Amino acid sequence: MRNGFMIAAVVAVSLWAPAAGANRAVSLAPAAAGAVNLENKRRVPLLDFRIVLPAGDRTPEIVVAKLEKPLGPGASASLTVSGVKGCRFQARWTFADFADAGDVDLCGGGRIILVD
Repeated sequence: MRNGFMIAAVVAVSLWAPAAGANRAVSLAPAAAGAVNLENKRRVPLLDFRIVLPAGDRTPEIVVAKLEKPLGPGASASLTVSGVKGCRFQARWTFADFADAGDVDLCGGGRIILVD
């Protein structure tokens, strides 16, 4: 009996809560950073860096941010993220000595530090 009461109370609060705050628009979806601060902490130049929304079954790959020119050791740059919604993207980078890729969550912050 007690579990039935708890479920009913949760449903009642759920139904009442939207009406109580109806005059305010609240977005529960996280927003991606509008800019990313990229830092090269390696001892070799960063030749290329891109943040992409990978291709889907019916959608092409979208480059949402790109490094315009190589980034020297110890240098940083600001990249503008544009044209997308969401949090999870793929970062792809090319150094003078190797290339790699990895997943990045831009809703967690707009700072990416590349280290050895």
